[in-house]
Amino acid sequence: MNMQVLAKTTLALMAAASLFLAACAATPPAEQTGASAETEKTYEFEPWDGNGMDIPIDGSSMEAFNASCARIKAYTTPEEYAAFQRALEWHLTYDLAARDKLELLVPRLDGKTPADLLKAVRWRKPDKNTSPAEKDAADAKIIDT
Repeated sequence: MNMQVLAKTTLALMAAASLFLAACAATPPAEQTGASAETEKTYEFEPWDGNGMDIPIDGSSMEAFNASCARIKAYTTPEEYAAFQRALEWHLTYDLAARDKLELLVPRLDGKTPADLLKAVRWRKPDKNTSPAEKDAADAKIIDT
């Protein structure tokens, strides 16, 4: 009697697992259905004469912040924009008032520039004429002093 119950239970579980796998295989991925997780919005903004790292951030709303980021991206090099993104991540992590939430950080950034964010982080660019060993030695010297 016990063997019959065990056999029926095993068959039922196998049938349920095969139906589940069949349903998963029948569902097309998001790329094929036309739905994408993130759609990049295009922004129109005024021309900027100068370095994009001096463009003030508009923190009045998330939409204004996203437009500011797009404008900064348009007028900076990829390296500068990556540094700006890393500085934003740093502020999200270490700004206790933001509590790791961009919605709380954005109003605090209103009027600041990407250069201001980098200054607050206090990252320094390494000298291009030094080797990696010399850069490490210079960093160790700064820490020791």
